[in-house]
Amino acid sequence: MKRLPRSVRVLLIVCGGLCLALALAEGIVRLLPGPLGIPVAAISDCRRFLLTGLMKEYEPRAYTGFQRPRSGPYAGNSFGFQDVARTRERTPGVPRVLCLGGSTTEGGNPLGLTGSYPYLLEQTLEARTGRDFEVLNCGISGWTTAEMLCSWFLTLQDFHPDVLVLHEAVNDLDARFWTGFEPDYSHWRRPVQTQAVQGWTRTLAKWSNLFVLLRLRTSPAPSILSVSSYPDLPWEPLLAEGRLPHETSFPFRRNMSSMARSAAANGALVVLMTLPPRPGPMAIGEFWRYGIEENNQHLHDLAAEQGFLLADAERHFVAHPELAAQFLDVVHLEVAGNQAKAELLVATLEQPWLAGLSSEGARPPSAK
Repeated sequence: MKRLPRSVRVLLIVCGGLCLALALAEGIVRLLPGPLGIPVAAISDCRRFLLTGLMKEYEPRAYTGFQRPRSGPYAGNSFGFQDVARTRERTPGVPRVLCLGGSTTEGGNPLGLTGSYPYLLEQTLEARTGRDFEVLNCGISGWTTAEMLCSWFLTLQDFHPDVLVLHEAVNDLDARFWTGFEPDYSHWRRPVQTQAVQGWTRTLAKWSNLFVLLRLRTSPAPSILSVSSYPDLPWEPLLAEGRLPHETSFPFRRNMSSMARSAAANGALVVLMTLPPRPGPMAIGEFWRYGIEENNQHLHDLAAEQGFLLADAERHFVAHPELAAQFLDVVHLEVAGNQAKAELLVATLEQPWLAGLSSEGARPPSAK
């Protein structure tokens, strides 16, 4: 048999060695994930996304863009909210509060639902009154008032709450950071766009933990913002001055007003709760504080002009500087911070609603 040229033999040896090294690395990743600190769950989630194009914590949804999955390990309740099971039908003798917003309503802290202000509001109401309450957590991380508006008119008004709490002032800012502003946010927001990988990438994603691990290390994981908004838009020039065009805040006011007036027309008591930002310099840009304060002022004005209740959490946190330690980031709070929001809401509701609740047919708190 004719001997292979030296260059070919060297190439085969190198390729064989490389294949052996990759096989060895694959075996180590599979057999020793614990000692090496390899994130097995993250590999599983990344593989699922690569093979299906489906995000673990969200699913595309008509009209509201995205909500929590209705099935699977990361499912919310049947309506797509990270809350306990709910029904549209009211329970006799149980007052109902519906809290609508973004991540600062949904949770925004390591405990999730049980650390959220709606959950703590239910606990506080029941402890103060000795009767059962239903406080629905209808917050979705990443929702602007555009998604809240669609959810209210298409789904949530059918729950017929006694009280509607609207708490949002930050997520609408993203749409204002870019030129070409449109009042429906369509210049920025797009349908959720993900795609399963194909070809050799699909084969490697399916069979190789090493490949998926390297993918995690080199490619940023998709966020709901990255898959639901257009990339690489030109910045709004006023951001360089720490400001935003005031006229681009009017859709926020309109959307909040539309939901609040609809709920009030259906007999609900409406509470607008301002959003407290973390005190001190904004490392991510002072235009964030500018926009939050602008939206909070809209809530003040709507409450004064249209007779809605105002729970001024922004002012409450300023008056209690010890609460500054509760911020996890610019707007999200530890459990004690959300408890402060819950107690503020109870105080806001005391005279106009709680004091007038009839004891007839009242039910004791149910086991949670």
